[in-house]
Amino acid sequence: MPDAPHPPHRHISPQTVRFCPLCGAALAPKAMEAGKRPEMVCTGCEFVYYMTQKVVAGTIPWRDGRLLLTRRAIEPSLGKWTFPGGYVDWGETVEAAALRETWEETGLTVALGGLLGVYSYATSPVVIVVYRARVLGGTLTPCHENDRLEWMTPAEVPWDALAFPSTVAAMRDFLTRPDDGGPTAGSALPA
Repeated sequence: MPDAPHPPHRHISPQTVRFCPLCGAALAPKAMEAGKRPEMVCTGCEFVYYMTQKVVAGTIPWRDGRLLLTRRAIEPSLGKWTFPGGYVDWGETVEAAALRETWEETGLTVALGGLLGVYSYATSPVVIVVYRARVLGGTLTPCHENDRLEWMTPAEVPWDALAFPSTVAAMRDFLTRPDDGGPTAGSALPA
């Protein structure tokens, strides 16, 4: 039996959250302050459900003149390339999440270098925090979220097949702002 197609990727938004997570009553837009955008407020217990972005932590591992990219085996951006990363769990620091996600998605333990950048977009429900990373050990092993892991030189980065705007931005920053033994400024950027 063939695999079922992936369902369309969906995000929580003011249009999809309709009931209070505390008491179950309906949520309704309500202006909390004059001139400010309305928030979703419970019509029963008056709990304010703030629509905030989720935090994603990731790394760009670097070793022997090559960086590690993963090819996504899930939606969104199935078949596209990105760096190891994922959501920060409740009670976890961003740094711990970056280390955990890198290990889960690649089998590698890394040491975080400097903060590469923080990327966010008005149309996306996530804020992406990316660190440079130095490989300490482990065995390169894909997981259910990726079907391929590949060490690439800066010249081999598949710019047209990168998964997200944040992937492109982080790769550009990684290649143009050298630090922690990374590439030299501007190496292998597309025209």
